Amino acid sequence: MRYPKLLLNPLLSITLLLLLTASCIDESHIGCVQYAIATQLVDTKGNPMGESVSEPTLAYLFLNDKFDHVVTSESDGRYLISFDENSKASLVVFGNMNTDSFRICTPNVGDDISETSVNLIPKTRVSELQDIYTAHLYYGRYDYTADSAGSTKVVLLPLLDRQVKLHVVVQGLRETYGEGDYKIVLEGLHNAVAFDGTVIGDSVSYHPTASFANNGDLVSETLRTLPTKTGEAVMLSIYKGDSELWHSSLDSDGKQITLAGGEDKVVVINVARREFSMVVEPWSDYLNQNTSF
Repeated sequence: MRYPKLLLNPLLSITLLLLLTASCIDESHIGCVQYAIATQLVDTKGNPMGESVSEPTLAYLFLNDKFDHVVTSESDGRYLISFDENSKASLVVFGNMNTDSFRICTPNVGDDISETSVNLIPKTRVSELQDIYTAHLYYGRYDYTADSAGSTKVVLLPLLDRQVKLHVVVQGLRETYGEGDYKIVLEGLHNAVAFDGTVIGDSVSYHPTASFANNGDLVSETLRTLPTKTGEAVMLSIYKGDSELWHSSLDSDGKQITLAGGEDKVVVINVARREFSMVVEPWSDYLNQNTSF
């Protein structure tokens, strides 16, 4: 009889059993679930975008919140995944990612979904911030629920840009404080997004270059950053030389300054008569109100 040979290596037997219960190669196997997942870029309102998903696009399968393997797309762009119906499965997809701006390392088998992340690559010079002007970090996550075991399903997974475009405008500086070397500082942001979609990582600060526009406003260069971490806010400070003139993380209504993925916003700070006020609005609204910009 051959079966006693398995008893000679119980560790191998247990490993094979775990592999069979975690995933299934043949979707006709009882208890096996197979999904075909297609992706689509969407805006912050969930509306499909004109641009298509392009390389590099990366997909990662997690079973019971632990990394299992990288999933490669089929010729039609879809991802085929199979697993046991009793497993909790999540497919995480990153699309249109600029690898010059983000660092992503393939997790090790068994790594937790909340502890693996995509990180912003630090920029050594302010001018390098312009290098990531066209960068994107489209993200989508599909979570399996055990409601259709044994059937083949096709799912359309929306991918939302997790990056934020941010501008800072300061009005009335010269009129109130005269000529000088002014600086804008932003703090309270982080440099990584976990595979479960939460913002994590080290705290980062930005010192964007800024110049005076034709209408007299001090306008920063466009920043691309990550959303604010849950429970935190952006702190903005204005300096003249080495002297801090003002700082705040609250707008004029007393609300914290927070950022969400896919937004294109401007923080407008008015310092007229040394009474600072701050509002957050879409960047397009500011442009429409300042045609001479």
